Amino acid sequence: MPIQRSLLLPFLLACAAAAAQGPRADSTPAVRTLRTHEVTENSHRKSDDLITIGRQTAPTLVISRQSIQLAGSRRLDEVLREQTGMAIVPDLGSGNRSVGIQLQGFSSEYVLILIDGQPMTGRLAGNFDLSRIGVGDVERIEVIKGAASSLYGSEALGGVINIITRQAVRKAQATAGLRSGTYRTTDANASAEAPFKHNKGFVSLSGNFYKTDGFNANSQYLKAGKTSPPYTSFSGQARGQWRFSDRTSLQARVRAAGRTSDMFRSYGAQPFNDHLREQDLNAGLNLRHQASPGTTLLARYYYTGYDTRQTVTLQENGRILQENDFFQQIHRLEVQAETRPDKLPVTFLGGMGGDRQSYRNTGSDIRNIMSGYFAYLQGEFASTETFRLTAGLRYDGNSDYGGRLNLSAGARYSPTSWLSLRASLGNGFKPPTYAQMYQVFTNIQQGYTVIGAHNFAEKAAQLKAAGTIAQIWDNASEVRHLEPETSTSVNAGITVNTGSRMEWQAGAFHHRLKNLINTEQVGIMRNGQQLFSYINIDRVVMRGVEAGWKFSITPNLQLSAGYQLLDARNPAVTDSIRQKSQRYKSVRTPDGIRAATTKDYFGLPNRSRHMGSLQASWAHPRWGLGASFRGTYRGKYGFLDVDNNGYIDQYDVFVKGYTLLYFSVQKTLLQKRLTLHVSADNLTGYTDYLMPSQPGRVFMAGAEWHFFRKKDKN
Repeated sequence: MPIQRSLLLPFLLACAAAAAQGPRADSTPAVRTLRTHEVTENSHRKSDDLITIGRQTAPTLVISRQSIQLAGSRRLDEVLREQTGMAIVPDLGSGNRSVGIQLQGFSSEYVLILIDGQPMTGRLAGNFDLSRIGVGDVERIEVIKGAASSLYGSEALGGVINIITRQAVRKAQATAGLRSGTYRTTDANASAEAPFKHNKGFVSLSGNFYKTDGFNANSQYLKAGKTSPPYTSFSGQARGQWRFSDRTSLQARVRAAGRTSDMFRSYGAQPFNDHLREQDLNAGLNLRHQASPGTTLLARYYYTGYDTRQTVTLQENGRILQENDFFQQIHRLEVQAETRPDKLPVTFLGGMGGDRQSYRNTGSDIRNIMSGYFAYLQGEFASTETFRLTAGLRYDGNSDYGGRLNLSAGARYSPTSWLSLRASLGNGFKPPTYAQMYQVFTNIQQGYTVIGAHNFAEKAAQLKAAGTIAQIWDNASEVRHLEPETSTSVNAGITVNTGSRMEWQAGAFHHRLKNLINTEQVGIMRNGQQLFSYINIDRVVMRGVEAGWKFSITPNLQLSAGYQLLDARNPAVTDSIRQKSQRYKSVRTPDGIRAATTKDYFGLPNRSRHMGSLQASWAHPRWGLGASFRGTYRGKYGFLDVDNNGYIDQYDVFVKGYTLLYFSVQKTLLQKRLTLHVSADNLTGYTDYLMPSQPGRVFMAGAEWHFFRKKDKN
């Protein structure tokens, strides 16, 4: 069923003000800055939302429009894959079409994805597909690392990624661009914007078309077809603002996107066709009012919906092997208020609201309605420019699991102009999803079946009676009604500016999760496929350090590097090995089975202990020329527990450590009207069959034309 086009629009009561929008980034791609990313220590970036990145004491990162353009990035995953401590991971269950983000060890379901402050929906198995989002009209990307649930909600236990589009329009202009390259990839975009009524209002439009033939990263086993399938996608966005007065404004936006993919695969027997169609729609209204010089009110409503249908059929007879029809939508209403009392060094930010979520998954027993409600308050104390203290609390309620009060606190201290210290503490609460509770899903091409925890006994018994389950393992006794996940996160860091040309950053983090919902194999199907369900893990610890360095060799040349060390593990596994519990007591080595030791435990799967990045950027604004060379390293990580002893040990299947290199160059001509761009990704052509979404060497080239009045070109 397609996404509903008519939206129920509640009326908005609090008023909001036309807070002055900051000047928008120059739409011409001439490189004005070399900084590929920056940690915002003291800035409060202007946006529609009162909750801004400058309020955070957790580690933050801002990726600028100029950096995105210079790198030649086309989709959101391409931007984030080059950032320190951020890993792109494929979702095998979606046929490798979906790629998610991992942040400080947190998997994708714990990282909130926003566009202009609005949460995006459409997660399958908890994974939000970053490749759905084009970055052609993005002004900047803001990242918060670590717990941010006190202001952003339960999905932000691991962090927030907020994609900010154009926030103000001061002149009429337009852009059209086209790129093409390897794998017959085509990327076309167009945008236009203009103010009206003497700048009392503006309208902005943008669109993107993207098409690729996909690729095969597993020719060793896949005889025909693609591991990353071909697809065609489109997206369009419209945004406008009207100022009723100097104190009140109304902003509206709508974004629609769709993707279709048809894929053929053959592993040597029973070739099949896989068809996928996705649609998503996002719309919102913000009403802002400056009630007094120190008080701002904001009321907003938004709708987000995601609709997907996947069908897998045998090529020889057209018999349906798998059919998945999933639809999710969210209506949310929220009111925010910010006030700065006169003559007091304190700022308060508070808000409250609720949402109504509905789900539909044909063929499953997932209940289709869930409601949530929330309220939050944060205070910020800044007696001087050198010291800032924040403290907040948030209450999240759920129609099925009740509620919980979450606390947060943070401090930033800058005793000198060259030194800054920060620390933050936060906790969170996340109830299980309906899919984790009630789904029954079989993925034919990847070979597994998943049954929700709350109906596992009933559905497993039905499948066993039908003769489709061969064996249910002993650990299935641990499958029971899921408990909500809770977390406590601590971050601390230091920034040192050794002169105007060099900056050092270092930080440490410690995340402790209780009742982590983990996907675990609990049996074998009759045809040899795996049987999975969901189990609460009592406690998981993820801890590590991050370090970064930036050096401006000249005003036009900058180097930067980053490193993350991560230790992510389940302490219960270590305890079970010490206690020689039945399942954990041995490991299978090339020389046979021996007793396990705690040193055999590598940690949680799909987490690398070592990650690093290196970047060199050069720009000559007078020549309109810029170039960028980047490299990323990801250490080995556990992929599969082959001996079924309950953990990844040193003899299991690992993805080897690897390095990826990228290069791009761009040139502006004709008084900045024309921009030429050439990029090369994965220069060495590195691939691994265990990384089905990693392409080989990719070359792209293209041009953009900018329409503007000559007097406005700067």
